[in-house]
Amino acid sequence: MVRTGGGRLTRRSLRLPIRLLTTASLTAGLCAGLPATPALAACGDDPDTVGSVDGAVLTYVLHTKYTAEWDRARAEWNALGRVDIRPEAGTDAGTKGNDSTAYADVDASDIDRDDVGWSGMWESHDLGSDDIILNDHFLKDYSADTRRGVVTHELGHALRLGHRTASGAVMYCDDTRTAIAPSDLDITAYRAIWG
Repeated sequence: MVRTGGGRLTRRSLRLPIRLLTTASLTAGLCAGLPATPALAACGDDPDTVGSVDGAVLTYVLHTKYTAEWDRARAEWNALGRVDIRPEAGTDAGTKGNDSTAYADVDASDIDRDDVGWSGMWESHDLGSDDIILNDHFLKDYSADTRRGVVTHELGHALRLGHRTASGAVMYCDDTRTAIAPSDLDITAYRAIWG
């Protein structure tokens, strides 16, 4: 994907194996009971992101064990219409297929790092797939609902949604959010972008 003058070319026209990090949007991955750092505690309404959507389609491949959470998040965002979140063509239900030249809009994968303070992260790249990285160091100890909230949140960034100040929004910047699915606030933000 290349951005020029606010426009966007599709990754499908590029098919290059080069990935350059341009922007990142982090979810605070704080274990329950740990205080937020001052920068994260003062979570503000962030501008919406550039997202990962090409046209009205968001394709993905999964390299994550959090497929149940992904499936729920995908179904909840798809229920809002306008953007069709679906596996990249040529893959089996979004898992990596044999076609190594195909690039999905998003590649979801896992890491296990205790040296970072986030449970999930969406990264936008100039070329190749954007990333949703899920940090098992935190997620493995979270409840199923909290894991679902993290995955839904990161998928929201891929849909161009920024952080919100309300803890009742799935796009709240901290894992203490109370929403695990798009709330009315998230839906309003989604509709402002997608109609």
